[in-house]
Amino acid sequence: MSWLSRAKDVVSRTTGGRSAEIPSTREVSSDQTESETAQGYVPPEELGGVVPDRVVVFLHVPKTAGTSLRDFMFDAIRPGLLAPERHRFPTEMTPDEIAGLSNYRAFAGHFDVVDLGKFPGPQAVFTVLRDPADMLVSLYDFWRAHDPAFIEEHDLVGPRLARERSFEEFVGDVDPRIVPDLDNTLVRTFTGRIRTNEPLDDPEALLAEAIGRVESFAHVGHVSELERTFQWLGGELGVDSVVPERRSNVRGQWTAEHLHNVDRTEVTPAAREALRPLTDLDDRLVTHFFPPTTP
Repeated sequence: MSWLSRAKDVVSRTTGGRSAEIPSTREVSSDQTESETAQGYVPPEELGGVVPDRVVVFLHVPKTAGTSLRDFMFDAIRPGLLAPERHRFPTEMTPDEIAGLSNYRAFAGHFDVVDLGKFPGPQAVFTVLRDPADMLVSLYDFWRAHDPAFIEEHDLVGPRLARERSFEEFVGDVDPRIVPDLDNTLVRTFTGRIRTNEPLDDPEALLAEAIGRVESFAHVGHVSELERTFQWLGGELGVDSVVPERRSNVRGQWTAEHLHNVDRTEVTPAAREALRPLTDLDDRLVTHFFPPTTP
């Protein structure tokens, strides 16, 4: 069975849904440019080798330097080839919107494996991993950098909780509404369980499923060696892989008016202990692909 067929099989087997708050949190809490909302289409026969015969799909797990990679894709390929959608799951789109995805040759956003069955194929899927504890610290700091007025205007649960709680409280007693963002997000993303706030049933089976899915991807990168991902992506897109001198959407460099710089959170021993059940499966997934090096 091909990986695309397996993706469609996941669609038929996955149940549950995210809370209504989570999509809007992701949609309004990141920087977007007006040019990214433009629609366009270039027939495959007119691509001129800029994009290969398969579409490129970036499953962007939040806080893994994905904005820099998406910006690279946006700048590297012809206008209209990169789909503007980056936050909403394609499986939540209307049939007409899903049909319109065939107009694009590249996709990058906070998608999960269930969405792969909605994108055109054949596909070259890639993702980037990061130390799970670092991901949660980065998410917490990003959320608490949101302006209080912006939080209230858009009723953002995650940023509100991050501003109200210490990190130890934030991860020690996870609010049910933000479980998918904190509880083993990598495994949830690569099994479709990012769509539900429910606890993970049969964690070992889900970890094995997630590892098997990621093993089928065309490329798996890590934030500590992002140059390799830029090189692979450049080759896949048929362009020079120029690594940007500065990453996008990083602490202290936010351009959105509703974001303010914050100091990096220091993880206390108690908070580190509270993180363990939230990162155990993700730690093992990352280690599978990037084993720790020994001196």
